[in-house]
Amino acid sequence: MLAKECTVPDVHVNVSEDTDSTSNDHVSQLNHAPKDTPSILGIWRVGKAIYSSNHCSIHLGQPADAINSPRWDYAIKTFATCSDSWKVKRHVSQVIAISDQVKHPNLITTVDASATAATPYLVMPRLEATSMHQQLHCGVTKPLLVALWMTRQIAEALESIHQVGWIHGNITPHHIMLGSNGHAMLINLGCVQKMHTVSSNLESVDRNFASPEVLTGDLAAMGAMDIYSLGKVLWQWLTATKPASNTVLEPVATLVESMLASDPYERPSISSVVIELKQLEFSVLGTHIGPQGSLRVA
Repeated sequence: MLAKECTVPDVHVNVSEDTDSTSNDHVSQLNHAPKDTPSILGIWRVGKAIYSSNHCSIHLGQPADAINSPRWDYAIKTFATCSDSWKVKRHVSQVIAISDQVKHPNLITTVDASATAATPYLVMPRLEATSMHQQLHCGVTKPLLVALWMTRQIAEALESIHQVGWIHGNITPHHIMLGSNGHAMLINLGCVQKMHTVSSNLESVDRNFASPEVLTGDLAAMGAMDIYSLGKVLWQWLTATKPASNTVLEPVATLVESMLASDPYERPSISSVVIELKQLEFSVLGTHIGPQGSLRVA
């Protein structure tokens, strides 16, 4: 849940959660950082701000007893005083609930949190990564295999959420972090909600990736909403991949089409998507690492 704002222009970056802006906005965002964040929250020392908006701030963090330590291995999210207190408490409580139920290597971990403190907060590991949004818009095309690999990792994280009866609710390239080793991390759990409950987070959802039923408010929360958003993410990847043969692309396009079905009941389950992505990965892998040039004669 640490997400998207980079502090240095490199693959190893400190990132913050809950922003849909690019790193060019970083300085102006920090100029609006709240000045009333305590220097100590629970057992944590609050360091410099690395992201701030009208809604929340992200600060570097370290254990409170780590006096004079140069290490800031955590990120602490606090909320603007102008935010509705009940919404903040609900937000933090939902993140606590899902974090208690789901542990997955491709899903951000909440180390500590308090919904009832005078200043509610969330503590997460400090990530060294860039957002998928930045990778998609850096002007460098990637092999199709990379697109499938990244999408499959996030699909597996989503599967773990759906299995315990929740949805993520806001899948976008801004909320997926990519490490230099290719590890993908799904972050920003601020819109998670239990399946079959009515959403009240529409103002926080990225409309470019939200499913039709989310935008119209026609249905209660269901896993198909995440499937649609992930399909939009994979579709974006297809526009940023190197050319491939129709034989390779057609099954991928078929999967995307099914994930983007207008009728949510016609979309595949997340478990089916994971299986299909794995199969596509293996099929494309053979074309990606095939022999180059002519073979030597013995």
